[in-house]
Amino acid sequence: MSNSEQRMTTETALKLLTNQQRQQILRRVADTPDGTTVDQLTQHLEGEDSLQPDGNGSVEHRGIELHHVHLPKLQDANVIEYDTSQGTVHRGREFQNVLRLLEVIDDRQEETSSSIS
Repeated sequence: MSNSEQRMTTETALKLLTNQQRQQILRRVADTPDGTTVDQLTQHLEGEDSLQPDGNGSVEHRGIELHHVHLPKLQDANVIEYDTSQGTVHRGREFQNVLRLLEVIDDRQEETSSSIS
């Protein structure tokens, strides 16, 4: 099996999911099967940050962070396909695997929250 055909390890997927913004990116891409744009992702994250007590950074800062940090990490792991010239984001080869893991984590957090209440 060549490097391009190797599957992502669970450890790599978990490292990607440790960041809240990357989780939100994955959720947004999951909700937009035909792809999305960096501008739409930035606006989506702005809406999510307004719900978070520790929301940080301006829209411009979030756009820069998306372009230089989060989207490249997800692209390097084949989770998304990021066309920098068009500013578009589509699902990559590993997208469904990482999304399933995120859904398991979300479900577990909901179960834990329900049992504490």
